[in-house]
Amino acid sequence: MKPLHGCGFDLFGAVYEMFASPKEKKEFGQYFTRRHYTHVLSKILLRNEQYYDKNRKFKILDLACGTGGFLTEGFSVLRSAYAKSNTLTPEAERFLEEECFYGIDVMKENISRTKLNMFLVGDGHTNMEDTNTLTKRFGNEEQWDYILTNPPVGAGTIKAETSVITSNRTEVCFLYKAINLLKDGGKACILLPDGVLENPTFSKLRKDILEKCDIKAIISLPKFAFAPYTKEKMYALFFTKKNKAVTRIQKEPIWMYIIDNDGLANSDKRFPTKLRNNRNGWLHDEISGWVSTDGEEMVGLLEGHWLKYDDSQAGGTTFQTDKGEVATLRKAGFINASAINKSNHYHLLPEFYLRKQSPNYIDIDGLRLELQDIKAEVAKICKVE
Repeated sequence: MKPLHGCGFDLFGAVYEMFASPKEKKEFGQYFTRRHYTHVLSKILLRNEQYYDKNRKFKILDLACGTGGFLTEGFSVLRSAYAKSNTLTPEAERFLEEECFYGIDVMKENISRTKLNMFLVGDGHTNMEDTNTLTKRFGNEEQWDYILTNPPVGAGTIKAETSVITSNRTEVCFLYKAINLLKDGGKACILLPDGVLENPTFSKLRKDILEKCDIKAIISLPKFAFAPYTKEKMYALFFTKKNKAVTRIQKEPIWMYIIDNDGLANSDKRFPTKLRNNRNGWLHDEISGWVSTDGEEMVGLLEGHWLKYDDSQAGGTTFQTDKGEVATLRKAGFINASAINKSNHYHLLPEFYLRKQSPNYIDIDGLRLELQDIKAEVAKICKVE
């Protein structure tokens, strides 16, 4: 194995993506995170860590690490940043390998895979543990500077660590676990399903989050980002934990962005659609970097637009869909915190603010025609079968 140490090859990510059947993927982990997502999300969260400072050590934790996608990408991002700033000293290497990265997963075999993947990117596998995050007793709460995680989704048996609501949804439990473990000023990126951000039954939860944290950004992932093993609509929530003394609801605007194309077809087939424009840039991939025809290294659209792009004045952004169609839609903008309030249940979906649609009402005659069409279609299907 020695020649493979530090080779940067994501063994289990690559093998899993290329060869696992949909059934195996579903059994392996319901929401496996593709590596181009873990890379850009890790890079964005850790964007301020450009050089090694021996006087400012920090810890990064993944609460549900799977095969280590976020951890391996985080390791690569920091190692690359330190190398570019000429601070990748032997001391910095030891910091990355032994003190910086921590991972937890309930499945022992996942931890074994994470350790191997970390070894392949250059180490950092020291602090990986197979245990249940939600029942684990951490020796020192509020010790984490960064949390990156894609938690499991669905009903569980453990209640979330909050008095605001009563819920045993695992995504809610992991969200509150992340908040409780962060230091004041600690930052997190956590992937969450749409229900947490829009369901009226979670309005108190969202208000509580806006009081406990400063939400910096909410990124809407394509519907099929995790297909074929789930079509759950997911979002990346970026936030900073406030000091407990601060109890006021968030006043700062939240940047929201909608990813329409991620380099793969927007269907459960998920085949690559990475066509290029005349500068060698991606036509259907907003998250991957590229090298221009002039040899210039370019970042992906999401990273380039991060916390600054707002197309409200332009009336939207014109782009090409994965089907080759040209569309002009709102993609990004800053949403005033005052617009997120009790009257709309503290709604946090980017689509609600950037692409809100008026209902298309029909009269009774129109309803009758719709029912006739449905009846005819059902009869046609039954006849065919």
